[in-house]
Amino acid sequence: MSDDPAYLRQPGVNATEIDTETFLVGPEDGEVYYLDEVSSALWRFLEAPRRRSEIVETFAAAFPEIAAETLEADIEAALAELESRKLAVRRN
Repeated sequence: MSDDPAYLRQPGVNATEIDTETFLVGPEDGEVYYLDEVSSALWRFLEAPRRRSEIVETFAAAFPEIAAETLEADIEAALAELESRKLAVRRN
């Protein structure tokens, strides 16, 4: 497994954006998932495959007031959540 995997949106996920929030409908279960402002930005960023390091670097530049360790942990958690719900896929 790569130490710097790429992530991208799962094909077939329907997304609806309202202001800065996003609602996703899972392709397999039809479940509706709510994304807050930061998770919504991550979802938009995953339109194309992005390496984990690129994601962290981009969000660190966008949110300089957040400690690097906190930001990285938050991104890891968000990516794991998207992946576990089959809303995003990981490529090594």
